[in-house]
Amino acid sequence: MYFQAHIVKVLTDKLLRQVLAKPDTSRSLVKWSVELDEYDIQYEARPEIKSQVLADFVGDNTPTEHIKEEEDSFESEESKKGMWKFSVDGSSCVSGSGIGLVLTRSYGWNLEYALRFGFKITNNEVEWEALIAGLTIAKQLEV
Repeated sequence: MYFQAHIVKVLTDKLLRQVLAKPDTSRSLVKWSVELDEYDIQYEARPEIKSQVLADFVGDNTPTEHIKEEEDSFESEESKKGMWKFSVDGSSCVSGSGIGLVLTRSYGWNLEYALRFGFKITNNEVEWEALIAGLTIAKQLEV
């Protein structure tokens, strides 16, 4: 009864509206389409998450001077330091959220980090925070 009295907005990045509008591809889709048809459901594109933290990070870490000189010296510095592989993962659930970071040097040396957040955050935001934290660590280590 609650959903019949209110407009339901579904924010999605999937083509859910198109799939339910043409349910001839599967019996289960026909069933769901009929069930959901009685409700006033509006499908909208999910807005992109724009984080001020990400914008600040990119602004703070974007080179503004001597870009050409850095590009020229990059290859020689890279060969001196060796290659690094950067892996990040994050998750969020009821009990909390956190991220794991691993920086691996070409000859197998690993730096592992685990960070736990003391605030509520979505899975998408955790992934962004993981990337930002990893890039910050890599920058501080000058890798």
